[in-house]
Amino acid sequence: MRSNVVSILDKNQDYWKFLRERPYWHRILSVDSSKIKDFLEEYKVARRKRFIDKVEDTSNLLTIVQAMMEE
Repeated sequence: MRSNVVSILDKNQDYWKFLRERPYWHRILSVDSSKIKDFLEEYKVARRKRFIDKVEDTSNLLTIVQAMMEE
């Protein structure tokens, strides 16, 4: 794997865990390092790290709190 890909993966240990969970990404990134953006996007979707996921989680939490306050 190229050093630029390794340096990106080193920024977050969870990237390495995700890579171990999906070993096909290791093969893809070893052949084509330009696919790192695709890897990071799949990581964000799987781990619910996108902005929309955070908004949805906050909305769900507020719904739960509102339901508790009504009781």
